[in-house]
Amino acid sequence: MDTYLILKSIHMSSALLSISGFILRGYWMLNDSPLLQSKPVKILPHIVDTVLLLSAIGLLFNLGFGLLKQGWMFHKVALLLVYIVFGMIALGSKYSRSRKISAFVGAILVFCYIAGIAFTKTALSWLLFIG
Repeated sequence: MDTYLILKSIHMSSALLSISGFILRGYWMLNDSPLLQSKPVKILPHIVDTVLLLSAIGLLFNLGFGLLKQGWMFHKVALLLVYIVFGMIALGSKYSRSRKISAFVGAILVFCYIAGIAFTKTALSWLLFIG
C-alpha cells in the first residue's frame, strides 16, 4: 500500500479517536464524573494526539512542504491552536461550568471546521455545501 494512504488512514483514524475521546471527556466533565481524573484518561489523549500530529507531519513530508504555502493548510494549523485553547478551557479545573460548556461546544465546532477544511481543501470548508 502507498505510504500516503497509510499515513492518511492513521491521521484520519487518530483524528476520529481524538474527537471521540474529547467528547467523552466533555460528557464526563458535564456530569462531574470521577472517571475524568483516572490515570488512563489523563494519558491516552496525549498518545492519540501525538500519533495525530506525527501522522500530519508524515503527510507533509510525503506530499512536500509546499502545502504549508496553501491557505487551507495555514487555516487548519491556526484553527488547531484555537481548538487546543478551547479544549484546555473545557477540561480545565479552574474555569466556571458555563465557561467550560461554552469552550466545549466551541471546540467541537472548530474541530468540525478543521475537518471540513481537510475534506474540501479550502478555508471555505462547509460553506461550499450550503451554497
